[in-house]
Amino acid sequence: MTKAYLSGPIIHDNLRKDDFYKTIVETLESRGIEVFAPQFLERASPEDIYRRDVDAVRLSDLVIAEVSHPSLGVGMEIMLAIEHMIPVLLFRESDAPPLSYMVRGADGTALFEYSSLDEVRSILSRMSLDSLMVQKCERCGSRSPRSMKRGCAA
Repeated sequence: MTKAYLSGPIIHDNLRKDDFYKTIVETLESRGIEVFAPQFLERASPEDIYRRDVDAVRLSDLVIAEVSHPSLGVGMEIMLAIEHMIPVLLFRESDAPPLSYMVRGADGTALFEYSSLDEVRSILSRMSLDSLMVQKCERCGSRSPRSMKRGCAA
């Protein structure tokens, strides 16, 4: 079974995107993908959260990150996924502030802008999420998530 990790701001209520998180969980679970969503778990100690989330990222086949607003924890989860060659699908609202160049330029990621949750569902519905892998581009040498079934994930 494919496992996905859902990354997004949690502790700052004004940055949380609970409707986005619910949409991701519903969309992926309807496709038979198991989703680890720490946004809906009980609060724990910082040490327990760190260990739990690091382990969950490492065990995931892909990471979906909401990056409309900066979050140190989200950045750490993205970097951990990149280091482990786990594909990262970045989602940001089309009217969000500019995204960090470090995140925008990172290998192993694909960026999607959205203006509605229906658009998010549509983007995810078009992808072969169960076969994403980070692969090197033959033309430019960058690494990006690609489906083994259909080519580029983006």
